[in-house]
Amino acid sequence: MKKTITKKAIAKTIAFLLIFVLIYMFIASFLRMTDVVNIATIDGFYKEPENTIDVMLIGASEVYADYSATTAWKEYGYTSYSFGVSGVPGSVYKSMLRETLTRQKPKVVVFEVNGFLQKDTYYDRTIKLHSWIDNMHDEKNRMETINEIVPKDQRDSFYSTFGIYHNNWKDLGKCFKAFETRIHMKFSDTSYMKGFASFAKESDPSGCDKKKTLYFTDKSRQYMTDLLEYCKSCGIKNVVFARFPHEKQVDNPEIFDEVNDLITSYGYNFVNFEDHKEEMGIESTYDYYNPEHLNVIGSRKLTYFLGKYLTENYDIKGSHSDKTVKRWDLCAQKTDKVLEECAKDTKNKIGAQYFELSAYSK
Repeated sequence: MKKTITKKAIAKTIAFLLIFVLIYMFIASFLRMTDVVNIATIDGFYKEPENTIDVMLIGASEVYADYSATTAWKEYGYTSYSFGVSGVPGSVYKSMLRETLTRQKPKVVVFEVNGFLQKDTYYDRTIKLHSWIDNMHDEKNRMETINEIVPKDQRDSFYSTFGIYHNNWKDLGKCFKAFETRIHMKFSDTSYMKGFASFAKESDPSGCDKKKTLYFTDKSRQYMTDLLEYCKSCGIKNVVFARFPHEKQVDNPEIFDEVNDLITSYGYNFVNFEDHKEEMGIESTYDYYNPEHLNVIGSRKLTYFLGKYLTENYDIKGSHSDKTVKRWDLCAQKTDKVLEECAKDTKNKIGAQYFELSAYSK
């Protein structure tokens, strides 16, 4: 009798612990409220079949707001992905490239340089580091990234994230939206919009005449040098560092000469698309949704221009299977409907957000 009771007690204890762990895991996942665009962009990357992406774009929010991979596919016939995470500093770019190389062998990698052109305090915003580190899949890279760029006294919050997210129950609406995005991405067969996201609005004209000071500090130079060294060590031949168009004029443009000198010393190219706004036909206010990002109308112009630059300077069109072509054609078809709706709402200044989940109903 005692043995039977003991076995039942053990079984009940194991069952209780299992249920407790499952509930804990669900609550921890539910409360892990990071930006929905970042969730969709990062999770969407893992939906791309291995070694099917010709061009990877890596950087902060400019990468997902200013460039449309499906538009480039229709116009130029190469596959690409906007691997952008909002507000991440240049210290994260190496980690994002490492994650890329776990699944893809792109013919060209494009880095948008804005993450290197800020004050040093930009690197200390741990909430932005969480946006990338807490959503990446490769555990080895995750641990390596934490040890590389997170201060020692702040690493515990990255090893166990429940402590920083537990108060998110106070904003259940955002928690539901983030959790819904994770569920959609988990059960989706592909990423339809390939990381693209935008807001359907135009920039406030009162900010058009304002100027912005950029910084290329010793810390930024160190992180960029580390990235350049890593690209070389990986044998990546084709790397483009680019400055995407911003609405505000830069009041110290000579800083781009410093950036260019460092990049070209490693045999890679730097392209400042700020110098080509007129050629692209980009207009202040009308082609931006805020001073830092192009809207859907402006992004179309940059995509055409960047795609033309890449196809004229690099051999990037891969030989893709019929299955891949069919999948990309479907993604372009669905995304086109989203882009058309977003462009219409932009002209009407609706202000709605469009991202990966917007394509699910199309």
